[in-house]
Amino acid sequence: MTESSAPIAATPAPVGQRRLLTLLFVDLSGSTAMAEWMEAEHYAAMLAGLRALYERIVPHHGGVIARIQGDGMLAVFGHPEVREDDGRRATEAALELHAAVRELQPPGPRPADFPGLALHSGIHAGIVLVNEGDQMRGRFELLGNAPNIAARLSEAAKRDEIIASEESLGLQSQFFDTGPRFSLQLRGRATPLAAYRVFGRAPVGRRYEASMRRGLAPFVGRGHELATLDAALARTLYGRTLWLGIRAGAGVGKTRLTEEFLRHAADQAERPVQVHRGYCESYLSAEPLQPFLQMLRALDGLHDAPPELFAAQHSQAGQRADALLTLLLALARRTPQLVFIDDLQWADDASLRLLHRLRAGAEREGLPLLLLTASRPLPTSAALQSLPGANDSDADLIELPPLTETEAARAVQQLLPQIDPFIAAEVQRHAGGNPLFIEELCHAAADTGEGLVAGQSSSAWLAALVESRVGRLPPEQAQLVRVAAVIGNVIPVWLLQALAGCGEQHPAVQALAAQDFIFPDQRPGHLRFKHGITRDVVYEATGLHERQALHRRISAELAAHGGNELHEQLAYHDAAANDWPAAAHHAEAAGDQALAASALDRAKKQFRAALAALEFLPDGDDQGRERRRRWVAIAQRLGMACVFDASQDDLRVLKHAADLAKASGDTGLIARTEYWLSYVGYALGETRDSLRHARAAVEMAQDCGDNALLAQLPGTVGQLQAAAADYVNALPMLDLAIARQRARARKSAVNQIGLSFSLCCRAYVLGDQGHFDQAHEIFAEALAPFDGSGHAVEASIQGWRAAVLLWQGRWAEAREAALVAHRVGAQVRSMFTCAMGHAAGAYGAWMQEADPTARQHILDATAWLAPRGGGLYSSFQHGWLADILATQGDAGAARHHVAKALRRGRQHDWIGGAMAYRAAARLAARMGDIGRAKRYLGLARGAGEQRNSLHEAAVTALLEAELRLDDHWQAARDRAGREFERLGMTGFLERALQL
Repeated sequence: MTESSAPIAATPAPVGQRRLLTLLFVDLSGSTAMAEWMEAEHYAAMLAGLRALYERIVPHHGGVIARIQGDGMLAVFGHPEVREDDGRRATEAALELHAAVRELQPPGPRPADFPGLALHSGIHAGIVLVNEGDQMRGRFELLGNAPNIAARLSEAAKRDEIIASEESLGLQSQFFDTGPRFSLQLRGRATPLAAYRVFGRAPVGRRYEASMRRGLAPFVGRGHELATLDAALARTLYGRTLWLGIRAGAGVGKTRLTEEFLRHAADQAERPVQVHRGYCESYLSAEPLQPFLQMLRALDGLHDAPPELFAAQHSQAGQRADALLTLLLALARRTPQLVFIDDLQWADDASLRLLHRLRAGAEREGLPLLLLTASRPLPTSAALQSLPGANDSDADLIELPPLTETEAARAVQQLLPQIDPFIAAEVQRHAGGNPLFIEELCHAAADTGEGLVAGQSSSAWLAALVESRVGRLPPEQAQLVRVAAVIGNVIPVWLLQALAGCGEQHPAVQALAAQDFIFPDQRPGHLRFKHGITRDVVYEATGLHERQALHRRISAELAAHGGNELHEQLAYHDAAANDWPAAAHHAEAAGDQALAASALDRAKKQFRAALAALEFLPDGDDQGRERRRRWVAIAQRLGMACVFDASQDDLRVLKHAADLAKASGDTGLIARTEYWLSYVGYALGETRDSLRHARAAVEMAQDCGDNALLAQLPGTVGQLQAAAADYVNALPMLDLAIARQRARARKSAVNQIGLSFSLCCRAYVLGDQGHFDQAHEIFAEALAPFDGSGHAVEASIQGWRAAVLLWQGRWAEAREAALVAHRVGAQVRSMFTCAMGHAAGAYGAWMQEADPTARQHILDATAWLAPRGGGLYSSFQHGWLADILATQGDAGAARHHVAKALRRGRQHDWIGGAMAYRAAARLAARMGDIGRAKRYLGLARGAGEQRNSLHEAAVTALLEAELRLDDHWQAARDRAGREFERLGMTGFLERALQL
């Protein structure tokens, strides 16, 4: 079959079509009361008048009546053809209906207080399955959530009120006089819905026509950003290592800017630069180290390749990151290198770690390397806005703004050179400077040749634009773009050829490229959607049965093409095809691969996908037992993946695994599940419960003779006892674990991690007891295998180093260690170490220079952890906050955090207890309550003695001297000073000397 003649067969959808529709639901207000006083014949005549209005007005605005039931009506806009202005049409129809019904006079006598006829209406847009209707169901049967939401909006509307969801109206709200945007909690919907009340039409009229051929959006503006990139490239060519990160929302033009710059960089005549490109995806099919492996594959045909290329190509998953690092550094020694990664916000943690290692390695050697990344902004919640970029926190950031008005006008003019200037201005306003919106609006105008109306900023608006373009494609091209969407955002040409008979030179493929749906990727043999949003819209609009059939074919082709290397892709496509046994197998294998590569976030996703797939497998006697055992085994590996970033969801999975294990009666299975329950519970700060699970694991492991588990348990129990401030029992357990782990650390990286973490716990216990020199020696041993590696355990160790340095009053060093913990925690997606590093660094800044922003930084860090339900060592944060707030005199807030810190004692977290009591003593002294202040100081001493903490005793004595509660304050000052000097607590010693 040749490319030019290969048919693209559409798979029929037996149950109907998926359509993006805008739905208008209207109902008569007060109809029940009217039915009581109106004669039946008069009521029937009124209903006939309503129906006549519905049947006249809805089609006038391009809508189709789906059904009329009593005095209510459901109309759809976007069938049989989706239009980009369906939201506006539905709203215009609602306004005209409301006005017409107000003028409608019901027949017969009416009560004196009758207010007249009025409607209440709701408008919403979404994907709907459209089936042919009948006499009972109306003209169409509409299945999906969108009709229900439209009905709920109508229910929420008051008399003569129209409520339109933001998703359906979006930027088209400028055509109407609306109230402010508000959130509405609808019955049966979990999350609030953003909506507007529509009061009438605004004095805005638009016409639009277009006669320009479709083409690539022009590149306009961005002069400042290009100059910044060019300057960075020039510095790189002279031997500098730089990292620039471009940040902007979807569609603002990150990719367009970088493509222009990369084209210029590749054309360097005086001194060439080698350009590497990689992309990240958000799907389960994305593999660990994805962008770097894409670069590696693009280098496959490189002439005069360094020997490191062969090693990178053939290394095992766990060694691939090292091989890739070696390769890229070797290339940089030969010629300047430019590494570009797009959509960094979806990068897996192994890729992020390699990116940071690459930057650090090149800097050490002084190599000419320019790292360029593009990512979307951080979440907009108040707590997360102040979190430095988890992906590109070390980069010099270029925040890419929307186009200016002048730039947007130039873009429209180049795309539509003969356009009416009023329409051009309309496009600018609707696009808001977003190049993607400008491009889509201009394409729509060129396709229809009609006036373009206001666009929408929400997903429904963009989806309507994309769907309207797809709907106007010839059937062959429309089917091809649907096949490509099911494959994914990046489309291997060989796979498209196998599915549709179309290679890169096929006329249909070239037509789609000319119309900016898909275009040749920089990697040979691949195509790519112009925008991932376009791919998502086309995919969602493709019928379920057609999608599933395509997913099955894709899975078969991938398996034949090399299934052992493509577990992530196979897991995704098998799950989408409802082939649950295959999906479970490949997701489990993909999770194991990601775990071996230390891509912990990717491993968690894949293991969760495997568990979800197992739920669909048969549950008979033998099959059910095997399925449950497998579920437990995968859940335990999920536990391994979440020890550095656990959540309550992870704990719930393991609790379910424990229930399954107990039901099986297998002692060994129960022991290991109890072990992971204890470890994940420890990571969440549930120390008391975790100790109970650890003891159960010890008992079960002894019963079944699980020596491997028994070898691991002393370290876990010691860590739990240390977290509970039970240092007397913790130290012997940690010493036992360290002795065993030292012997085993040479055999595997996992054992080395366990050893380092046990050493870290021993170090901070010794530090808490005032043995600072020993603590720092042990920290050095723990850190040595991981220092600068970007591994999650490095973040944990540096976080605890920061805490011990804060105890010692070495503020500057504590801030440096905290910064590393925060940075590495962000790289590896460990929110706990990231947040704790952020908080510790802020407290160090407060102690060193009374930084006024410290309070807010610690509050932010606390808020970051709150959604995960974790509390490990959170008494630290509350103790720091209580100390700062009490010093600032904010008594109410200080008492709140004192209570929070002390409440953590219920889970045996006493690490911040003494500090909280000292803050309470400071507050009491400020109020003149000497007796209460002395009592709190006594409690602070007791909390320190409980941990045998010499530094806590000394700091409590210092506060006693500072408060001058009695005539013995000088003795307390001298006692504190002697201890500070003996323990090397330099920052505190300076405070004592100032009294």
